[in-house]
Amino acid sequence: MERCIQWVLGLLLAWAGVAAAADLDAQRTAFRKAILQAESGNWAGVEPLLPGLEGYVLLPDLRAGFLRSQLGRVPDAEVAEFLAEYPDLGFSEGLRTAWAESLARRGRWETFLEVYEEHFADGAEDTPLRCNALEGRIRTGRLEGVASEGVATWLSAYSQPKACDPVFTWLRETGALSEAHSAERISLALEAGQFRLARYLARSAPASERSRVETWAGMHADPSGRLNRMEQAGSSDEALVLYGLRRLASRDPDRAVLMWDRFDQRLNFEGETADAVQRRIALIHAWRHLPEGRSLLADLPESAVDEDVRVWRFRLALRDRDWPRAGGYLEELPGGIDGELDGRMFWQARVMEAAGDEEGARAIYEELAGHRGYHAFLAADRIGADYQWRHAQAVPDEAAIRQLETLTDVMRAREFFFTGFNYRGRREWRRALSAMNEAEKTQASILAHRWGWHSRAIATAAGSGLEDDLEIRYPLPWRQDFEQKSQAARIPTPWAYGIARSESLFMPDVASHAGAVGLMQLMPETGKRTARAARIPYRGIRTLKDPASNITLGTRYLGDMLNRFGQHRVLATAAYNAGPHRVERWLPRGEPLPADIWVETVPYSETRGYVRRVLAAEAVFHWRMNDKTHRLAEAMPPVAPKGGG
Repeated sequence: MERCIQWVLGLLLAWAGVAAAADLDAQRTAFRKAILQAESGNWAGVEPLLPGLEGYVLLPDLRAGFLRSQLGRVPDAEVAEFLAEYPDLGFSEGLRTAWAESLARRGRWETFLEVYEEHFADGAEDTPLRCNALEGRIRTGRLEGVASEGVATWLSAYSQPKACDPVFTWLRETGALSEAHSAERISLALEAGQFRLARYLARSAPASERSRVETWAGMHADPSGRLNRMEQAGSSDEALVLYGLRRLASRDPDRAVLMWDRFDQRLNFEGETADAVQRRIALIHAWRHLPEGRSLLADLPESAVDEDVRVWRFRLALRDRDWPRAGGYLEELPGGIDGELDGRMFWQARVMEAAGDEEGARAIYEELAGHRGYHAFLAADRIGADYQWRHAQAVPDEAAIRQLETLTDVMRAREFFFTGFNYRGRREWRRALSAMNEAEKTQASILAHRWGWHSRAIATAAGSGLEDDLEIRYPLPWRQDFEQKSQAARIPTPWAYGIARSESLFMPDVASHAGAVGLMQLMPETGKRTARAARIPYRGIRTLKDPASNITLGTRYLGDMLNRFGQHRVLATAAYNAGPHRVERWLPRGEPLPADIWVETVPYSETRGYVRRVLAAEAVFHWRMNDKTHRLAEAMPPVAPKGGG
């Protein structure tokens, strides 16, 4: 009888769970429709959906979206009341900022200043709001400190937002801006290359200032020609010469060396600016692997030597396979390379191995091979050791997870994720994590993984002591798509997974600052070109944000890079990140170069780190998918010179 009762109770609970899930699905569907109406200002379109959203955790967002679309048309008291009721939800800061901007536009200065002082005055980074506050103080007669704060804002190398114009006008009318201030700002703009701003500022300045601006603009456009003329004229304008040498270093680094020597003999350069320019000339030679880079770096005065110089002295010695010199430079890098101690240990072992100290090198390799990661795998390959995956599945604390699921920020993050508003969900997730201790973050990572929200699970695990749960940190979403599309592109699926994880952490909607979109972070033009070649329908950003389409195009493009670089996955990986033309410029001259050295001497720090992450991730994904080890050495044959096959 007791078993029967337990069975019935279990069945009732299961039915209740199904019903609750069905209700939640209905609310999510209703919310997707309602939020579009609310944010377009159509509350009449929202009202029929409200009964089905009663008690839904995202319900306040509908009113927030509507109010934001109607600022200036709804009473300010209504906005203030709403924000007082919901002062700390995810939408609150954005709505409050938009409301403050609206108050300023409408000249509601008393209310604006109240809002600003309460919520924005401490450490305000928003320049338009800061200027609005200065204007508000001017309009209301609260002038103490306005002139000094306004001048400090005006003295910028860059154009300031239009919200600052009324303040700057007041500064001019009251005489707070002097000719000395104008000359100072013009200098700031010139040194930052902001010539449009400099010309604007010089319109009302003396003729000598206008002439100075045009001289600097000419140096910007033609540093070689202008430096020649300055040399012939015996000019002693050191600031302009140094600016020209900095510009020339990028265009013609060899000529920059010649011109530096000529001017230095006469002007005897000194100081931080001179050190920075001389350092840049040397580093550009190093980054481009030009022969003079070695001597230029070695001959820098001690005042010009920084961490970049020390690292690139080592890298150029490494590229030359001058192991004694590389070892000497390595001793100057106790803090590691690119912030990684594992990298320093690996190269120390390589130096010792080259010097014949096999026993010492092996001891370091063995220590490194006990870890997991790019340099650990390289070390294991050097001595034929097994890779140490160190997988340790996280232990869920179900009571703690249930408690997390009741937190408002967590519930809101979950609902934004399941309704498809991922970027809003990520904002709410960050808010939720900010109030958690490490133990709670560990359980939050498990929870996000259960939802299939892999980007949040991976990111949270990395900062909460779950680095060794490889199921969470290296998940296999969209597996069928990745396998099918990788096979069609004739590339290894684990490699494609490594690219996607490194590019986006499996966020299908994410866009980079450069404009790359989706799981495998394709630029729109690359996506369009690849789609045309593959005869795949292309609808712009919509196509790139669709996971299946993005995987299709990303694997196809990755396959193109692999073919272009002779099936060399290291080069193809670098090309996917930095572009094929740059990779071709980075190929060695003369003789083939070991691939680990080639990776270490890639000029872009972003690309170096990217290649390391992708290769290590590929090994982990291969193990996860096949329960077998894929050694990095298999993907890292020597890098041949351009045209060397």
